[in-house]
Amino acid sequence: MLPLERYRMLDLSRLLPGPAASHILADMGMDVIKVEELNPRYGMGRDVLTPPNPTPETEVKWAAYNGLARNKRSIALDLLDPDKRPECQEVFYRLAEQADVILEGYRPGAVNWMGVDYESVSARNPRIIYCSISGYGQKGPYVKLPGHDPQYCSVAGSLPMGEGGPSGHGLPIADYSSGMYAAIGILTALLEREQSGQGQYIDVPMMGSIMSFLHGPWGRYFRDGELPQEALPSVPQGVAYLRCGDGKYLSTSNAETTFWANFCQAIGRERYTGKKGVTGDEAKAVVEDIQRIFLTKTRDEWLRILWDADSCAAPVNDIPDTLKDPQVREIGMVWETEHPTEGKIQQVGHPVLFSRTPATLRTLAPVLGAHTRDVLRHAGFSDGEIAGLEERGIVKSWSDA
Repeated sequence: MLPLERYRMLDLSRLLPGPAASHILADMGMDVIKVEELNPRYGMGRDVLTPPNPTPETEVKWAAYNGLARNKRSIALDLLDPDKRPECQEVFYRLAEQADVILEGYRPGAVNWMGVDYESVSARNPRIIYCSISGYGQKGPYVKLPGHDPQYCSVAGSLPMGEGGPSGHGLPIADYSSGMYAAIGILTALLEREQSGQGQYIDVPMMGSIMSFLHGPWGRYFRDGELPQEALPSVPQGVAYLRCGDGKYLSTSNAETTFWANFCQAIGRERYTGKKGVTGDEAKAVVEDIQRIFLTKTRDEWLRILWDADSCAAPVNDIPDTLKDPQVREIGMVWETEHPTEGKIQQVGHPVLFSRTPATLRTLAPVLGAHTRDVLRHAGFSDGEIAGLEERGIVKSWSDA
């Protein structure tokens, strides 16, 4: 039995923050039911690995590689059509009566006019844990503003600032951080419910999530009142990424004096041991000399030398390199399975390694409405009722797509 097998979630979220949160919980066994629109909206897929307007063949192919939606189920329910909404709401409420968690990522207020907000749902199921992920939270002057990861990182003061202005993080860090906090919040609320017997509402602002990842600069500002400055070239930060003789790169970050001394000795530059903290032109000259040294051997040769010297170093992998990396393979971060039409497929594995109840690839990502009938039957709908809902366009099943 998986750790979260006893719990069920209705997942109304889209794109990345919410799907990332439910992905964590689904891998750990939670029964995550994606409640999805019947038709594409706004030119976007249902998550970042679903095409906006797929053919049936494309839907099947993309689902095979959609690790974000694996181990989940899908019901297609049209909560967005105002003419169908009352009947759709009633279907949703019946599903919510058997659920433990609801997750949504709409702009604040959207679930209210959809009629599936916390107050409406908790009236039917007081034990429900209801989690909302939004850009700025559920209150304040920005709540109605549209946005994505760059906007939330901008307000959070997290963007690196250089001479050319702000630059991005390279990853949608507000999306992923809020997904992680949502998963943690849901688990915490489920634990608390074991004691109180009551559900509750969870508000996860993406802006706040990214701010909480910046305790270093915020702590220094609160303590000293100093703003982060653009850093001068320094050692060893200046030798973080080094090009080797075969054109490949390695990374090194010897912040501790011991590791820095080991590094200097390994490359034959013991005289640099005392220059760990220098900056400016002196640091630039040291970095340029070290870079010339690393062009004399291949990356693998240098890695063996640095590892033998107990110095911090690692290969800079691209995706194909990462898939072949022995450490990646050893901890099981690449999952493989056979697909009926795609053959052998691979997905990124789960990073939390349980000794007794490991996360597994139980099912591939669902196509739209793959489980509509099963979910409705479990909620007490008869086959005749389900057929009527399908005929009226309230729900959609994949077999009829």
